[in-house]
Amino acid sequence: MSYPVNVSSAFTIEFWMKATAAHNPAPACPGGWYTGNILIDRDVFGAGDYGDYGVAICNQRLVVGVSIGSDEALLTGATIVTDGQWHHIAITRAESGQVRLFVNGQPDGAIAGPVGRIDYRLNRATAYPTSDPFLVLGAEKHDYPGSRHYNGWLDDLRISRVVRYTDAFLRPTAPHPVDADTVALYRFDEGARTVITDSATGGISTGELKPRNGNPTQHWSTDTPFSGGITPTSTSTPVPTATPVPTATATPVSTLTTTPTTTLTTVIAPPENDQNIRVYIPLISRLHRVQASSTQE
Repeated sequence: MSYPVNVSSAFTIEFWMKATAAHNPAPACPGGWYTGNILIDRDVFGAGDYGDYGVAICNQRLVVGVSIGSDEALLTGATIVTDGQWHHIAITRAESGQVRLFVNGQPDGAIAGPVGRIDYRLNRATAYPTSDPFLVLGAEKHDYPGSRHYNGWLDDLRISRVVRYTDAFLRPTAPHPVDADTVALYRFDEGARTVITDSATGGISTGELKPRNGNPTQHWSTDTPFSGGITPTSTSTPVPTATPVPTATATPVSTLTTTPTTTLTTVIAPPENDQNIRVYIPLISRLHRVQASSTQE
């Protein structure tokens, strides 16, 4: 079973971010997005998958990488996003393979990427069942030697199954709405603990916060890109437990472990500590056979 967040061809990923250059010092990374300060990681180890992608900060600019087999494209933006201000980021991928990047509603680059499906393949054999079949926010999912995590704020991340933007658009002034093309939406309004609620219809692509040492509340903030607080979109659908296990079907629970408040809160990787934070979102419900693999794509 594949979760809706496991997008295949055309999609839009958009979110708000706030970061500084001092805490995201990765240099230019022409060799690949996975050498930057990583915001989104849908990479895999080894061959045999349909494709993968990721988003990172390199040389204070956003980079987006998409690869299918040996066909890899790297889009590097022109706008400095590590100025300590909130920025709305949108990344689109079309059926044709074209990838576009928008910063605050303005085009920031486009590239002709590889054509084909890019979802995580069901029943894919992997020696990394606790990392490969997840979408990870905030760091490299495998702790690959030399990788860098994102160190800053992240808010209101929406994943859609369509291309939402092809030209310049007005920078949003409110949280992303839910519609029929929204496959996952993370408000980050929990303010505590480790369950990350999916506010899309059905709410089944729930994530888990993996905190550094100490109480997970250290990773939450009331800082927000919006002028006022919001009431998060509720969902009546049961969600998985706070620890999704990719080798077995997650056990549903009837209620969340936290009650969101009306003040928007945001996941933060504290600048004063070099240990990274991750949010893990399952792409599939279970894995089957496993075989060894050691080559990164």
